Amino acid sequence: MKDKISIRDIVKSMNLTTRTLRYYEELGLITSIQEGRGNRLYDKDTLAKIVYLNELKNKGCSLKEIEGLLGNQCCNQKKDLLKNRIEENNKMIEFLQWQNSKIQEELTIIDKLDMVNIYLEIEKIPEQKFISFDEIHELSVDPDVEKIWNLENYDIREEKIYRIPLININNNLFNYDLTLYPHENGQFIINEGKYLVAYSREGLNQQKIIFDKMLQYIDSNNLLIESDIFVDNKFRIFCRREKKVITITKNFVKISKKRL
Repeated sequence: MKDKISIRDIVKSMNLTTRTLRYYEELGLITSIQEGRGNRLYDKDTLAKIVYLNELKNKGCSLKEIEGLLGNQCCNQKKDLLKNRIEENNKMIEFLQWQNSKIQEELTIIDKLDMVNIYLEIEKIPEQKFISFDEIHELSVDPDVEKIWNLENYDIREEKIYRIPLININNNLFNYDLTLYPHENGQFIINEGKYLVAYSREGLNQQKIIFDKMLQYIDSNNLLIESDIFVDNKFRIFCRREKKVITITKNFVKISKKRL
């Protein structure tokens, strides 16, 4: 009956690499017996430790955490570690769900803009609540880039919408005056209803073209404007022709049918 197992057999049985096992040795997590030609052998106790290490690794534990569990930490500390691992996993799951929703949304918009630079449609938008901040900026400026440029905090997951007062459009002033952040207790409300939505790849410096298209559509279809205009910077693409990054926008305004 054998009392040792070779590194080659462990690699084959456990789908590990020799590099991983040697790294465990370098960290002092396991020890081996070396026989001729540098062949590493492990006894049954060490094999049990390797199985335990692999088990923890598959549960997402870091080598530093694993090293602690091989020291003086008891079962209660392992319990705390695994609870923390679940919390971290749940955060990752939440992020991946958010990531997938954004990817799917981007694919949908790309399809809509397949043959046109501006795509218009009527959408029913549910009521949304926001916290609002007074921020006056030109529409041609990418606010996310400006935040980083001015050394402000920036979070890629932070949703925000910009409001442009209708009076500004009428006076050819292409500035937004409010930044809106979604919040369940927010006091600023975008009401439920039908909205004319314009998806565009014209870029931030071509907002007037988008607004003109929207106004033309409203006039030709006997519609009334019932809100200010809102702009949502959805994502960015790199334009090879212009050799720069262009922001894909979603502009929307509440509308209703004119009474004859």
